[in-house]
Order: sequence, then C-alpha cells, then structure tokens
Amino acid sequence: MLEPLPDRQGRDVAESAMLFLGAEMASRFRDDFGVETAMARLNAIGLAMGARLVTRVTAGRFPLTPERNALKYVGKDLWSTVFQKPASRLQIDRRGNYIIEDSSFRWLEQFTPPENSADPALHEAALLHLAFPCGVIRGALQAIGIECDVLAEVSVPALPACTFTVKLKGTDSKPLDTKTSV
Repeated sequence: MLEPLPDRQGRDVAESAMLFLGAEMASRFRDDFGVETAMARLNAIGLAMGARLVTRVTAGRFPLTPERNALKYVGKDLWSTVFQKPASRLQIDRRGNYIIEDSSFRWLEQFTPPENSADPALHEAALLHLAFPCGVIRGALQAIGIECDVLAEVSVPALPACTFTVKLKGTDSKPLDTKTSV
C-alpha cells in the first residue's frame, strides 16, 4: 500500500484536488462530446491510471495470481489507497462475477438525491462520475494480469452507495448456487 501523507491537511488537499479534477473532467467531457463519449474517455483515463498505480504499488510484492486474491487486493488495499477506505462488501454472484459494493462512495457524496423521485439527470451524472473509477478498477486488474469488464450501478435514492460488477473475460461463467462472500 502507498505510504499516507504525513499530515491530515495534506491528505485533505490532495483528496479535494482529485474530487475537483474528476468533477471538472466529467462536466467538460459531457459538454464537449456527449455522455457516451465522455464515459468512454473517463474510463480510458481511469484504465491508464489504475494500471500505473498498481504497477507502482505491487512492484516489490509477490504476484497476485489467483483472481480471488487479486480482487481482494483491489477491494481492500487499492480501494483504501484511492478512495480513502476499503470497499464495504466484496462478493461473487451466481454468474461468477465479482461484486464490489461501497455503501458510501466518497466520489458520490456531493450528489443529493431528490425527495420522492428518481431524477434521470442525477442518475446520468452519477454514472458519468463512476466511469473513471470503473477504468481504475479495470486498469488495476489488467496490470495484475486479469482481463475483465467493469460496470457501475447506482440507484438515485440510495446515493452515495454504488456497486461495481467485475466480469472476468476468458472464464466460463458457471452459475453458483448462492451469493458468496470473498
């Protein structure tokens, strides 16, 4: 894991800058290119960042060969480094996909859900802000040697909670009997 900054104030400034940068990239890309292209660009930027970060952090570590260990690493160590806390839950669904749940995702805390309705614009904005973290997760796993697709899901009334589904490529999706925790 990366060494934390020596003081709390330095950490807060670094986190604020990252949150602001992410929001500005999402807004600018959406305005200039539309939502779909913006999501693709943010995902690509996150992919490069995730790959570089994991390559740097795991350089002196032993290889994370089993996919289960790699996903545990992403859900705990990498999540703590990038998002300031471990993921709330990591599990496998019936189709063999890994589910990373975060009950209070830091990058969505500025979104306030409406009182009694699901606002489509807010849902779109939240998904746009999750494109970058999807790329970070995918890039991190690719750097470890695991090819996958990452999909973010969010429910407007449950904000800032979100779920990332990691679907591994090149594996048979064998249905499991029940959800199992990792």
